[in-house]
Amino acid sequence: MNRARSGNFGTMVPMQRIAAVLVAILAVAAILSACGGGSAKPTPVGPAVSDQDYLNVICTGLTSFTDALVSKTRPEDLTQVIKDYIASLQKVQPPAGVEQFHQDFIKYLQDSIADPTSLVTKTPPLPTGTVRQRLAAVESQTPACKDAKFFTRP
Repeated sequence: MNRARSGNFGTMVPMQRIAAVLVAILAVAAILSACGGGSAKPTPVGPAVSDQDYLNVICTGLTSFTDALVSKTRPEDLTQVIKDYIASLQKVQPPAGVEQFHQDFIKYLQDSIADPTSLVTKTPPLPTGTVRQRLAAVESQTPACKDAKFFTRP
């Protein structure tokens, strides 16, 4: 085979080789990220849960975090509590109408991983309108929410 010298990788000057390798790496990275890149998160299984079952997950996570604020002394311990909370939320198929809040709340938690105590001062997202009213009505009847008034607070 007779190749033109300008297209032969072996005759490129070092800077051109580096640029070609970087382009190849970026292309592979772009393909992998388009395919999901391996950041596997739990896929919710089954139908959407009821409002009360969803609130059990929300309030159990809130209670775990507030307990950790009192009992944990290292930031990495708080970070693990937040990661566990995120994992529990990602396993749940939210009730109808709660999907956007569910995604927003998971992102809010994910954004706090680098600074876990920021959850104490950052205002969490809340569902709006009738969805919030619906969850607030069920919150008082949900045993896991006896101390957490997440949806009924002003």
